[in-house]
Amino acid sequence: MLSWLTAALGELAGAVFGIILFAWWLGGPAVTAIVWSEGDKVLAVQFLAAWAVVTALYFTAAWLIRRARRA
Repeated sequence: MLSWLTAALGELAGAVFGIILFAWWLGGPAVTAIVWSEGDKVLAVQFLAAWAVVTALYFTAAWLIRRARRA
């Protein structure tokens, strides 16, 4: 029973994380487009730059964590 519960919670956590990542990938450009269409081009570019930096930091951290686990 405990192993089943652990497996189910692991799958649930993976699904939630996947939904958050999917929303992040769609949300960054979508918010930029909305802000751009409202006429504030400087804010739109700043938001897109911040989104790109956070995304790059995420991929770098994920790569470093995978590398550390293999070592």
